[in-house]
Amino acid sequence: MFIPVVKQSLREPREAAATLLSMGVPKPMLWPAFFLLIVLSVILTFLIGSPTWPNGEEIFTPFGLTLASAFTSVAWVFLIWKIGELMGGKGGFDEALLLTVFHQGMFLAGQLIAIALLLVIPPLANLFVLALSVFMIWLYLNFIAVLHGFGSLWRAFGVLVFAFIGVAFVLIFAMSLAGVRIAGVA
Repeated sequence: MFIPVVKQSLREPREAAATLLSMGVPKPMLWPAFFLLIVLSVILTFLIGSPTWPNGEEIFTPFGLTLASAFTSVAWVFLIWKIGELMGGKGGFDEALLLTVFHQGMFLAGQLIAIALLLVIPPLANLFVLALSVFMIWLYLNFIAVLHGFGSLWRAFGVLVFAFIGVAFVLIFAMSLAGVRIAGVA
């Protein structure tokens, strides 16, 4: 069902976003898919190696990272929706959630490819991760533009920047609630 849209998103991201929005994906499927992707991402993170501060102290437990990821991801979807709306966009929360779930699913698949490349051809893995990162930003800009009916990627870029700043504040708040402290700071 989604494989043709994945292929389309590689060549025609705006059309892929429009296709996704017109597919009639049941809303009750969105939240389970959203949280499944968060859990899979956390598992992948800890399989590669747990995030640590420069002194070697672990930043998050798996549960802590899952909570922080869920909290910030919900904030991300909300901010993409609301900031876009404030900038004259027409998209709704459910549509923002759908496009974000699809985007994160593609990113997770890309990360799996990067890990496979790391095991087989390590130098190529670094180039792939760089290309993947640039592509995923470009893809999301196009998704935001379609979501909100923007004719320009610059308006979508504005939404992305302001959402990023908002999510940074949410992440700082979530980390402080979770008792995470910066290594070396009393």
